[in-house]
Amino acid sequence: MRLKGQLHIHTTFSDGRLTPQEAADTYARLGFDFIAFTDHDHLLKPSYRDAVTSVKTELMVFFGIELTVGTPFGYVHVSRIEGDTEILHTFNHPGDYGFTMKQTITCINDVAKEYPIDAVEITHHGFLTPEYDIDAIPYPKVASDDSHTTLGCGRAWIEVDCPKDRDSIIRTIKAGDVINCYARGQARAIMLA
Repeated sequence: MRLKGQLHIHTTFSDGRLTPQEAADTYARLGFDFIAFTDHDHLLKPSYRDAVTSVKTELMVFFGIELTVGTPFGYVHVSRIEGDTEILHTFNHPGDYGFTMKQTITCINDVAKEYPIDAVEITHHGFLTPEYDIDAIPYPKVASDDSHTTLGCGRAWIEVDCPKDRDSIIRTIKAGDVINCYARGQARAIMLA
């Protein structure tokens, strides 16, 4: 089953402008099958998990948090997304940090000692940053919106071919069997053995 998904969404429970329900409704209208809420850990408001679990939608919803991780080069963001038993860690938007490529690779390797990095984003607020889609960054690459507003929803997403359950989706992403898609029509398959 081909599934369209979003791995990076912010809501009013950190610095987003949409409530979790409004974000879910927006992605449902855009034809998504699953979404992950990933509000910032350092801005998180109380009852975030309750708000996520109370969303009423036909979408498969993942609970997640965008972690702020200190490195010798500065802070970076890693999403921790929960399946039923599986956990997915993505190194987010490397283009945001202003690092050189050598610093980026060193930083990802350093962060991977603390968190088991499973994938690396190759987008910046939904726009492709192809310089990070390289073999020197040996992780599956994923496209995401990092949406904070309605306008930011649906710029970039992933598609996976697997059963519609949380753990199957996460295992498929970890295996690199992901198609990255962009609203402007760019898409390509990522096949990392």
